[in-house]
Amino acid sequence: MMTLTRSLSALALGTLLAGAAVAQQPTTPTPPPKPVATPAAPAAPMVAPDTTQMMPAQRVTLAQALQRGREYNPSQVQAQQNLRVANMGVTQAWGTYLPTISGSASSATGSGQKFNSATGTVVNGTANSSSFGLSASLNLFTGFQRGANMRAANATRDLNQAALLQQDYATDLNTKQAFFAALSTQELVGVAQANLAQNDQQLRLTTEKLRLGATTRSDSLTASVAYGTAEVQLIQAKANALTAQATLARAIGLQGMVAAIPDTTLEVRLASLDTAALRQEAEATAPAVVQAQASVAETRASLSAQRAQYWPTLSLGASQRWSGSVLFPWDATPAGASQTYTGTWSVGVSLSYPIFNGFVREASIVTADANAIAAQARLRDARLLLDANLTQDVTALDAAAAQIDVSRTSVAAAQESLRMQQERYRLGASTIVDLLTAETALNQAQTTLVQARYNYLIARATLEALVGHTL
Repeated sequence: MMTLTRSLSALALGTLLAGAAVAQQPTTPTPPPKPVATPAAPAAPMVAPDTTQMMPAQRVTLAQALQRGREYNPSQVQAQQNLRVANMGVTQAWGTYLPTISGSASSATGSGQKFNSATGTVVNGTANSSSFGLSASLNLFTGFQRGANMRAANATRDLNQAALLQQDYATDLNTKQAFFAALSTQELVGVAQANLAQNDQQLRLTTEKLRLGATTRSDSLTASVAYGTAEVQLIQAKANALTAQATLARAIGLQGMVAAIPDTTLEVRLASLDTAALRQEAEATAPAVVQAQASVAETRASLSAQRAQYWPTLSLGASQRWSGSVLFPWDATPAGASQTYTGTWSVGVSLSYPIFNGFVREASIVTADANAIAAQARLRDARLLLDANLTQDVTALDAAAAQIDVSRTSVAAAQESLRMQQERYRLGASTIVDLLTAETALNQAQTTLVQARYNYLIARATLEALVGHTL
Protein backbone atom coordinates (compact mmCIF):
# COMPACT_ATOMS: atom_id res chain seq x y z
CA MET A 1 0.00 0.00 0.00
CA MET A 2 2.83 2.39 0.84
CA THR A 3 4.55 1.55 -2.45
CA LEU A 4 1.39 2.42 -4.45
CA THR A 5 1.08 5.72 -2.60
CA ARG A 6 4.69 6.65 -3.39
CA SER A 7 4.17 5.84 -7.10
CA LEU A 8 1.06 8.03 -7.30
CA SER A 9 2.88 10.86 -5.53
CA ALA A 10 5.82 10.65 -7.97
CA LEU A 11 3.44 10.65 -10.95
CA ALA A 12 1.57 13.68 -9.60
CA LEU A 13 4.84 15.55 -8.97
CA GLY A 14 6.07 14.82 -12.49
CA THR A 15 2.78 16.03 -13.95
CA LEU A 16 2.98 19.28 -11.96
CA LEU A 17 6.56 19.92 -13.07
CA ALA A 18 5.69 19.29 -16.72
CA GLY A 19 2.70 21.65 -16.44
CA ALA A 20 4.88 24.33 -14.90
CA ALA A 21 7.42 23.99 -17.70
CA VAL A 22 4.68 24.30 -20.31
CA ALA A 23 3.19 27.31 -18.51
CA GLN A 24 6.55 29.07 -18.56
CA GLN A 25 7.16 28.64 -22.32
CA PRO A 26 5.22 31.76 -23.54
CA THR A 27 7.12 34.07 -21.22
CA THR A 28 10.53 32.58 -22.06
CA PRO A 29 10.44 31.83 -25.80
CA THR A 30 13.13 29.78 -27.41
CA PRO A 31 15.74 32.08 -28.99
CA PRO A 32 14.84 32.42 -32.70
CA PRO A 33 17.37 31.87 -35.48
CA LYS A 34 19.97 34.56 -36.02
CA PRO A 35 18.20 36.52 -38.80
CA VAL A 36 15.12 37.03 -36.62
CA ALA A 37 16.61 37.34 -33.17
CA THR A 38 18.85 40.31 -33.93
CA PRO A 39 16.84 43.40 -32.94
CA ALA A 40 19.45 45.57 -34.63
CA ALA A 41 18.48 44.25 -38.07
CA PRO A 42 16.29 47.31 -38.92
CA ALA A 43 19.38 49.49 -38.78
CA ALA A 44 20.79 47.70 -41.85
CA PRO A 45 20.12 50.59 -44.32
CA MET A 46 23.37 52.17 -43.12
CA VAL A 47 25.28 48.99 -43.95
CA ALA A 48 24.65 49.11 -47.70
CA PRO A 49 27.37 51.24 -49.31
CA ASP A 50 26.05 54.46 -50.83
CA THR A 51 27.89 54.32 -54.12
CA THR A 52 26.27 57.55 -55.31
CA GLN A 53 28.19 59.41 -52.62
CA MET A 54 31.47 57.65 -53.38
CA MET A 55 31.65 59.19 -56.86
CA PRO A 56 30.72 62.91 -56.80
CA ALA A 57 28.94 63.99 -59.97
CA GLN A 58 28.82 67.26 -61.83
CA ARG A 59 25.39 68.86 -62.05
CA VAL A 60 23.90 70.33 -65.20
CA THR A 61 20.60 71.85 -66.23
CA LEU A 62 18.71 70.73 -69.31
CA ALA A 63 19.77 73.86 -71.22
CA GLN A 64 23.42 73.23 -70.41
CA ALA A 65 23.10 69.58 -71.41
CA LEU A 66 21.51 70.49 -74.76
CA GLN A 67 24.24 73.03 -75.51
CA ARG A 68 27.05 70.62 -74.72
CA GLY A 69 25.32 67.82 -76.60
CA ARG A 70 25.36 69.85 -79.82
CA GLU A 71 29.01 70.74 -79.27
CA TYR A 72 30.39 67.29 -78.53
CA ASN A 73 28.08 64.67 -80.05
CA PRO A 74 30.15 62.90 -82.75
CA SER A 75 27.26 62.67 -85.21
CA GLN A 76 26.52 66.36 -84.66
CA VAL A 77 30.17 67.30 -85.28
CA GLN A 78 30.19 65.19 -88.45
CA ALA A 79 27.03 66.91 -89.75
CA GLN A 80 28.59 70.32 -89.07
CA GLN A 81 31.74 69.40 -90.96
CA ASN A 82 29.69 68.05 -93.86
CA LEU A 83 27.99 71.43 -94.12
CA ARG A 84 31.36 73.15 -94.01
CA VAL A 85 32.55 71.03 -96.94
CA ALA A 86 29.31 71.74 -98.82
CA ASN A 87 29.79 75.49 -98.35
CA MET A 88 33.25 75.15 -99.85
CA GLY A 89 31.64 73.30 -102.77
CA VAL A 90 29.48 76.36 -103.47
CA THR A 91 32.56 78.57 -103.42
CA GLN A 92 34.29 76.18 -105.80
CA ALA A 93 31.28 76.30 -108.16
CA TRP A 94 31.51 80.08 -108.20
CA GLY A 95 35.21 79.77 -108.99
CA THR A 96 34.45 78.18 -112.35
CA TYR A 97 33.23 81.58 -113.59
CA LEU A 98 36.68 83.06 -112.91
CA PRO A 99 39.82 82.61 -115.03
CA THR A 100 42.41 80.02 -114.11
CA ILE A 101 45.86 81.55 -113.65
CA SER A 102 49.10 79.61 -113.39
CA GLY A 103 52.79 80.44 -113.32
CA SER A 104 55.79 78.45 -114.48
CA ALA A 105 59.56 78.74 -114.26
CA SER A 106 62.48 76.62 -115.41
CA SER A 107 66.26 76.80 -115.29
CA ALA A 108 68.90 74.56 -116.89
CA THR A 109 72.63 74.41 -117.45
CA GLY A 110 74.81 72.09 -119.54
CA SER A 111 77.95 71.75 -121.60
CA GLY A 112 77.98 73.28 -125.06
CA GLN A 113 80.12 74.58 -127.93
CA LYS A 114 79.91 78.08 -129.38
CA PHE A 115 81.51 79.54 -132.54
CA ASN A 116 83.52 82.72 -131.98
CA SER A 117 83.13 84.73 -135.20
CA ALA A 118 85.93 87.12 -134.26
CA THR A 119 88.58 84.43 -134.06
CA GLY A 120 86.90 81.84 -136.29
CA THR A 121 87.27 79.13 -133.68
CA VAL A 122 84.94 76.86 -131.70
CA VAL A 123 84.94 77.57 -128.01
CA ASN A 124 83.94 74.98 -125.44
CA GLY A 125 81.91 76.32 -122.51
CA THR A 126 78.73 76.05 -120.48
CA ALA A 127 75.28 76.80 -121.85
CA ASN A 128 72.75 78.28 -119.42
CA SER A 129 69.07 78.94 -119.97
CA SER A 130 66.07 79.95 -117.90
CA SER A 131 62.47 80.95 -118.52
CA PHE A 132 59.36 81.94 -116.64
CA GLY A 133 55.87 82.90 -117.58
CA LEU A 134 52.18 83.31 -116.75
CA SER A 135 49.17 81.76 -118.41
CA ALA A 136 45.44 82.24 -117.96
CA SER A 137 42.36 80.53 -119.32
CA LEU A 138 38.68 81.29 -119.07
CA ASN A 139 35.74 79.14 -120.07
CA LEU A 140 33.43 81.27 -122.18
CA PHE A 141 30.76 78.64 -122.65
CA THR A 142 30.44 75.24 -120.98
CA GLY A 143 27.11 74.12 -122.32
CA PHE A 144 25.27 75.44 -119.23
CA GLN A 145 27.34 73.05 -117.12
CA ARG A 146 28.59 75.76 -114.77
CA GLY A 147 25.07 76.86 -113.99
CA ALA A 148 23.99 73.28 -113.44
CA ASN A 149 26.99 72.67 -111.20
CA MET A 150 26.17 75.81 -109.25
CA ARG A 151 22.60 74.63 -108.71
CA ALA A 152 23.90 71.20 -107.69
CA ALA A 153 26.35 72.75 -105.21
CA ASN A 154 23.62 74.89 -103.69
CA ALA A 155 21.33 71.87 -103.49
CA THR A 156 24.09 69.86 -101.81
CA ARG A 157 24.56 72.65 -99.29
CA ASP A 158 20.81 72.74 -98.62
CA LEU A 159 20.83 68.97 -98.24
CA ASN A 160 23.59 69.15 -95.66
CA GLN A 161 21.79 71.98 -93.87
CA ALA A 162 18.70 69.80 -93.70
CA ALA A 163 20.81 66.89 -92.48
CA LEU A 164 22.29 69.14 -89.80
CA LEU A 165 18.79 70.26 -88.78
CA GLN A 166 17.68 66.65 -88.46
CA GLN A 167 20.82 65.85 -86.48
CA ASP A 168 20.14 68.85 -84.22
CA TYR A 169 16.82 67.41 -83.16
CA ALA A 170 18.17 63.86 -83.02
CA THR A 171 20.98 65.03 -80.73
CA ASP A 172 18.54 67.02 -78.59
CA LEU A 173 16.29 63.98 -78.30
CA ASN A 174 19.20 61.76 -77.30
CA THR A 175 20.33 64.32 -74.72
CA LYS A 176 16.84 64.75 -73.30
CA GLN A 177 16.37 61.00 -73.02
CA ALA A 178 19.65 60.72 -71.10
CA PHE A 179 18.78 63.74 -68.95
CA PHE A 180 15.30 62.50 -68.07
CA ALA A 181 16.65 59.00 -67.41
CA ALA A 182 19.10 60.51 -64.92
CA LEU A 183 16.28 62.43 -63.23
CA SER A 184 13.93 59.45 -63.08
CA THR A 185 16.57 57.10 -61.65
CA GLN A 186 17.42 59.71 -59.02
CA GLU A 187 13.78 59.83 -57.99
CA LEU A 188 13.52 56.05 -58.02
CA VAL A 189 16.40 55.96 -55.52
CA GLY A 190 14.21 58.10 -53.26
CA VAL A 191 11.29 55.73 -53.78
CA ALA A 192 13.51 52.77 -52.89
CA GLN A 193 14.79 54.55 -49.78
CA ALA A 194 11.22 55.29 -48.67
CA ASN A 195 10.29 51.65 -49.27
CA LEU A 196 13.27 50.48 -47.21
CA ALA A 197 12.32 52.84 -44.40
CA GLN A 198 8.78 51.45 -44.47
CA ASN A 199 10.08 47.90 -44.28
CA ASP A 200 12.45 48.98 -41.51
CA GLN A 201 9.50 50.24 -39.50
CA GLN A 202 7.53 47.07 -40.18
CA LEU A 203 10.43 44.83 -39.15
CA ARG A 204 10.81 46.72 -35.89
CA LEU A 205 7.09 46.33 -35.17
CA THR A 206 7.15 42.61 -35.98
CA THR A 207 10.26 42.07 -33.84
CA GLU A 208 8.62 43.82 -30.90
CA LYS A 209 5.42 41.82 -31.29
CA LEU A 210 7.44 38.63 -31.41
CA ARG A 211 9.19 39.63 -28.22
CA LEU A 212 5.83 40.14 -26.55
CA GLY A 213 4.49 36.87 -27.92
CA ALA A 214 1.84 38.62 -30.01
CA THR A 215 2.98 37.16 -33.33
CA THR A 216 4.78 34.15 -34.74
CA ARG A 217 8.26 33.50 -35.99
CA SER A 218 6.81 33.12 -39.49
CA ASP A 219 5.71 36.77 -39.47
CA SER A 220 9.13 37.85 -38.24
CA LEU A 221 10.90 35.85 -40.93
CA THR A 222 8.57 37.22 -43.62
CA ALA A 223 9.27 40.80 -42.47
CA SER A 224 13.02 40.09 -42.55
CA VAL A 225 12.78 38.78 -46.11
CA ALA A 226 10.80 41.85 -47.18
CA TYR A 227 13.40 44.09 -45.56
CA GLY A 228 16.24 42.31 -47.38
CA THR A 229 14.37 42.59 -50.67
CA ALA A 230 13.95 46.33 -50.11
CA GLU A 231 17.70 46.59 -49.47
CA VAL A 232 18.45 44.86 -52.77
CA GLN A 233 16.01 47.16 -54.59
CA LEU A 234 17.76 50.20 -53.14
CA ILE A 235 21.17 48.92 -54.24
CA GLN A 236 19.81 48.26 -57.74
CA ALA A 237 18.20 51.71 -57.87
CA LYS A 238 21.52 53.33 -56.96
CA ALA A 239 23.30 51.28 -59.62
CA ASN A 240 20.72 52.38 -62.20
CA ALA A 241 21.22 55.99 -61.15
CA LEU A 242 24.98 55.70 -61.61
CA THR A 243 24.52 54.11 -65.02
CA ALA A 244 22.17 56.91 -66.08
CA GLN A 245 24.64 59.54 -64.86
CA ALA A 246 27.44 57.91 -66.86
CA THR A 247 25.20 57.79 -69.95
CA LEU A 248 24.35 61.47 -69.55
CA ALA A 249 28.06 62.31 -69.20
CA ARG A 250 28.80 60.54 -72.49
CA ALA A 251 25.89 62.25 -74.23
CA ILE A 252 27.24 65.71 -73.39
CA GLY A 253 30.96 64.95 -73.69
CA LEU A 254 32.01 65.05 -70.03
CA GLN A 255 34.13 62.62 -68.07
CA GLY A 256 32.97 61.05 -64.83
CA MET A 257 29.40 61.23 -63.58
CA VAL A 258 26.86 63.94 -64.44
CA ALA A 259 23.72 64.47 -62.35
CA ALA A 260 20.67 66.22 -63.79
CA ILE A 261 19.28 69.24 -61.95
CA PRO A 262 15.49 68.91 -61.50
CA ASP A 263 13.30 71.63 -62.97
CA THR A 264 9.57 71.66 -62.21
CA THR A 265 8.86 73.87 -65.24
CA LEU A 266 9.76 70.95 -67.49
CA GLU A 267 6.66 69.06 -66.40
CA VAL A 268 4.14 71.69 -67.45
CA ARG A 269 1.48 69.95 -69.51
CA LEU A 270 0.83 70.99 -73.09
CA ALA A 271 -2.55 72.38 -73.97
CA SER A 272 -4.74 70.35 -76.29
CA LEU A 273 -2.90 70.03 -79.62
CA ASP A 274 -4.53 70.99 -82.91
CA THR A 275 -3.44 67.91 -84.85
CA ALA A 276 -4.62 69.30 -88.21
CA ALA A 277 -2.53 72.47 -87.82
CA LEU A 278 0.37 70.44 -86.47
CA ARG A 279 0.33 68.21 -89.55
CA GLN A 280 0.34 71.22 -91.85
CA GLU A 281 3.28 72.79 -90.00
CA ALA A 282 5.19 69.51 -89.98
CA GLU A 283 5.03 69.29 -93.78
CA ALA A 284 7.24 72.41 -93.93
CA THR A 285 9.40 71.99 -90.81
CA ALA A 286 9.85 68.25 -90.26
CA PRO A 287 13.60 67.60 -90.59
CA ALA A 288 13.10 64.26 -92.35
CA VAL A 289 10.85 65.84 -95.01
CA VAL A 290 13.09 68.87 -95.45
CA GLN A 291 16.08 66.61 -95.96
CA ALA A 292 14.19 64.47 -98.48
CA GLN A 293 13.14 67.59 -100.41
CA ALA A 294 16.74 68.82 -100.49
CA SER A 295 17.84 65.41 -101.74
CA VAL A 296 15.36 65.63 -104.64
CA ALA A 297 16.66 69.09 -105.59
CA GLU A 298 20.27 67.91 -105.37
CA THR A 299 19.74 64.86 -107.60
CA ARG A 300 17.83 66.91 -110.19
CA ALA A 301 20.61 69.50 -110.31
CA SER A 302 23.18 66.74 -110.71
CA LEU A 303 21.14 65.30 -113.58
CA SER A 304 21.17 68.69 -115.33
CA ALA A 305 24.93 68.93 -114.85
CA GLN A 306 25.43 65.49 -116.44
CA ARG A 307 23.21 66.36 -119.43
CA ALA A 308 25.36 69.45 -120.06
CA GLN A 309 28.10 67.13 -121.31
CA TYR A 310 26.34 67.05 -124.69
CA TRP A 311 27.21 70.70 -125.26
CA PRO A 312 30.58 71.93 -126.55
CA THR A 313 33.01 73.92 -124.43
CA LEU A 314 34.46 77.25 -125.60
CA SER A 315 37.56 78.57 -123.81
CA LEU A 316 39.80 81.61 -124.05
CA GLY A 317 43.51 81.30 -123.24
CA ALA A 318 46.42 83.72 -122.95
CA SER A 319 50.06 83.37 -121.96
CA GLN A 320 53.20 85.46 -121.55
CA ARG A 321 56.66 83.88 -121.37
CA TRP A 322 60.18 85.20 -120.91
CA SER A 323 63.35 83.23 -121.71
CA GLY A 324 67.06 84.05 -121.53
CA SER A 325 70.59 82.66 -121.56
CA VAL A 326 71.26 82.95 -117.84
CA LEU A 327 70.83 80.35 -115.19
CA PHE A 328 68.98 82.59 -112.74
CA PRO A 329 67.26 85.94 -113.25
CA TRP A 330 69.72 87.70 -110.95
CA ASP A 331 72.78 86.55 -112.89
CA ALA A 332 74.73 89.10 -114.96
CA THR A 333 74.11 89.34 -118.70
CA PRO A 334 76.65 87.24 -120.63
CA ALA A 335 79.31 89.05 -122.65
CA GLY A 336 78.14 89.90 -126.15
CA ALA A 337 74.43 89.55 -125.28
CA SER A 338 72.28 92.61 -125.76
CA GLN A 339 69.64 91.64 -123.19
CA THR A 340 68.99 88.92 -120.66
CA TYR A 341 65.38 87.87 -121.46
CA THR A 342 63.18 87.83 -124.51
CA GLY A 343 59.40 87.89 -124.08
CA THR A 344 56.76 86.05 -126.10
CA TRP A 345 53.00 86.03 -125.77
CA SER A 346 50.00 84.26 -127.21
CA VAL A 347 46.21 84.53 -127.14
CA GLY A 348 43.84 81.92 -128.46
CA VAL A 349 40.33 80.51 -128.42
CA SER A 350 39.59 76.79 -128.28
CA LEU A 351 36.47 74.75 -128.87
CA SER A 352 36.12 71.17 -127.69
CA TYR A 353 33.34 68.65 -128.05
CA PRO A 354 33.56 64.97 -127.12
CA ILE A 355 31.93 63.18 -130.01
CA PHE A 356 32.12 59.72 -128.50
CA ASN A 357 33.65 58.68 -125.18
CA GLY A 358 32.58 55.06 -124.82
CA PHE A 359 29.09 55.80 -123.40
CA VAL A 360 30.59 57.49 -120.33
CA ARG A 361 28.16 60.40 -120.70
CA GLU A 362 25.21 58.11 -121.13
CA ALA A 363 26.14 56.04 -118.09
CA SER A 364 26.52 59.13 -115.90
CA ILE A 365 23.16 60.50 -117.09
CA VAL A 366 21.37 57.21 -116.39
CA THR A 367 22.93 57.06 -112.93
CA ALA A 368 21.91 60.64 -112.14
CA ASP A 369 18.38 60.03 -113.44
CA ALA A 370 18.05 56.88 -111.32
CA ASN A 371 19.18 58.82 -108.25
CA ALA A 372 16.58 61.50 -108.96
CA ILE A 373 13.78 58.93 -109.27
CA ALA A 374 14.86 57.22 -106.05
CA ALA A 375 15.03 60.57 -104.22
CA GLN A 376 11.49 61.37 -105.31
CA ALA A 377 10.32 58.01 -103.95
CA ARG A 378 12.09 58.70 -100.64
CA LEU A 379 10.38 62.09 -100.41
CA ARG A 380 6.97 60.49 -100.88
CA ASP A 381 7.79 57.87 -98.26
CA ALA A 382 9.12 60.52 -95.86
CA ARG A 383 5.80 62.37 -96.02
CA LEU A 384 3.83 59.18 -95.43
CA LEU A 385 6.13 58.21 -92.57
CA LEU A 386 5.74 61.67 -91.06
CA ASP A 387 1.97 61.28 -91.10
CA ALA A 388 2.13 57.84 -89.49
CA ASN A 389 4.68 58.86 -86.83
CA LEU A 390 2.77 62.02 -86.06
CA THR A 391 -0.36 60.01 -85.33
CA GLN A 392 1.62 57.59 -83.18
CA ASP A 393 3.52 60.26 -81.24
CA VAL A 394 0.45 62.42 -80.53
CA THR A 395 -1.38 59.34 -79.29
CA ALA A 396 1.60 58.37 -77.14
CA LEU A 397 1.71 61.88 -75.66
CA ASP A 398 -1.99 61.76 -74.77
CA ALA A 399 -1.61 58.27 -73.30
CA ALA A 400 1.39 59.39 -71.21
CA ALA A 401 -0.60 62.34 -69.85
CA ALA A 402 -3.51 60.06 -68.94
CA GLN A 403 -1.11 57.59 -67.30
CA ILE A 404 0.19 60.35 -65.01
CA ASP A 405 -3.35 61.03 -63.71
CA VAL A 406 -4.08 57.35 -63.21
CA SER A 407 -0.75 56.80 -61.44
CA ARG A 408 -1.36 59.67 -59.04
CA THR A 409 -4.73 58.20 -58.13
CA SER A 410 -3.10 54.79 -57.69
CA VAL A 411 -0.51 56.24 -55.31
CA ALA A 412 -3.21 57.89 -53.21
CA ALA A 413 -5.22 54.64 -53.10
CA ALA A 414 -2.14 52.58 -52.22
CA GLN A 415 -1.20 54.98 -49.42
CA GLU A 416 -4.67 54.74 -47.90
CA SER A 417 -4.70 50.94 -48.27
CA LEU A 418 -1.32 50.69 -46.52
CA ARG A 419 -2.50 52.92 -43.69
CA MET A 420 -5.53 50.71 -43.11
CA GLN A 421 -3.48 47.50 -43.25
CA GLN A 422 -0.96 48.88 -40.78
CA GLU A 423 -3.71 49.69 -38.32
CA ARG A 424 -5.39 46.31 -38.84
CA TYR A 425 -2.10 44.49 -38.34
CA ARG A 426 -1.37 46.47 -35.21
CA LEU A 427 -4.73 45.38 -33.82
CA GLY A 428 -4.19 41.80 -34.97
CA ALA A 429 -7.00 41.89 -37.53
CA SER A 430 -4.82 41.11 -40.57
CA THR A 431 -1.77 39.05 -41.41
CA ILE A 432 1.76 40.12 -42.28
CA VAL A 433 1.11 38.99 -45.85
CA ASP A 434 -1.71 41.53 -46.22
CA LEU A 435 0.52 44.30 -44.88
CA LEU A 436 3.47 43.46 -47.11
CA THR A 437 1.17 43.23 -50.12
CA ALA A 438 -0.03 46.76 -49.40
CA GLU A 439 3.56 47.99 -49.06
CA THR A 440 4.51 46.38 -52.37
CA ALA A 441 1.50 47.94 -54.08
CA LEU A 442 2.47 51.41 -52.81
CA ASN A 443 6.09 50.97 -53.93
CA GLN A 444 4.96 49.86 -57.38
CA ALA A 445 2.47 52.74 -57.66
CA GLN A 446 5.14 55.28 -56.76
CA THR A 447 7.55 53.75 -59.25
CA THR A 448 4.91 53.80 -61.97
CA LEU A 449 4.16 57.46 -61.28
CA VAL A 450 7.81 58.44 -61.64
CA GLN A 451 8.09 56.51 -64.88
CA ALA A 452 4.83 57.98 -66.22
CA ARG A 453 5.97 61.56 -65.56
CA TYR A 454 9.22 61.11 -67.46
CA ASN A 455 7.59 59.03 -70.19
CA TYR A 456 5.46 62.09 -70.88
CA LEU A 457 8.55 64.31 -71.18
CA ILE A 458 10.25 61.83 -73.51
CA ALA A 459 7.08 61.54 -75.63
CA ARG A 460 6.98 65.32 -75.92
CA ALA A 461 10.66 65.49 -76.91
CA THR A 462 10.07 62.76 -79.52
CA LEU A 463 7.17 64.72 -81.02
CA GLU A 464 9.24 67.93 -81.12
CA ALA A 465 12.07 66.11 -82.91
CA LEU A 466 9.55 64.79 -85.44
CA VAL A 467 7.91 68.12 -86.32
CA GLY A 468 11.11 70.17 -86.12
CA HIS A 469 10.12 72.81 -83.56
CA THR A 470 9.32 73.12 -79.88
CA LEU A 471 5.77 72.70 -78.67
